Amino acid sequence: MAAAQEIVEREGSGALSMRRVAEAVGAAPMSIYRHVRDKDELLVLVMDRVVLDLPRPELPDDPRARLLAVLTWQHDELAARPWIVDVLVKGDLMAPSILWLLEEIYSAWQACGLTLAQAAEANRIVWGFLVGDLVQRAERARPEGRAPRQVSVPAAVDPAAYPTLAALHGYWTAPGRGDSFAGDLAALVDALIARAV
Repeated sequence: MAAAQEIVEREGSGALSMRRVAEAVGAAPMSIYRHVRDKDELLVLVMDRVVLDLPRPELPDDPRARLLAVLTWQHDELAARPWIVDVLVKGDLMAPSILWLLEEIYSAWQACGLTLAQAAEANRIVWGFLVGDLVQRAERARPEGRAPRQVSVPAAVDPAAYPTLAALHGYWTAPGRGDSFAGDLAALVDALIARAV
């Protein structure tokens, strides 16, 4: 498991294979199958190991604040481990050690006034937002000094052809525009709570 964890942390989940783990521990690839069924089981075991080692956050009593705290913790811990995000978005794998987090999230939604069905829907929406942010963060690496095209293209539009986009020039070029996760999460949570109650 330590060898598998080292591989995924260094090179990403796509680099993990039974052969790579076997080479890392000086064994034959087939001998790894005596311990785990397949790569998916190995990934679950590694994720479980990682989650078990994480300190749980202290959570406030206020339901909304509790929800934001636990969702932010989830986001931050996943942002620190992009390989886990990659595993989660590619399949249906989940570490059993994360069940406490799901319990906290769904019960916090309910404490905010949502029914269990509404909590499930709200969390599905927030999960999509959270994963989208994490995937974008992981993919943002670009050559030094090059402006991101998603900013430079709309920021330089012809105002005669695209007056609405041109009017947003200040938005496109604002410093720190790309790091709005906390505010966006709060707005989304507030909208979902207001919609459901």
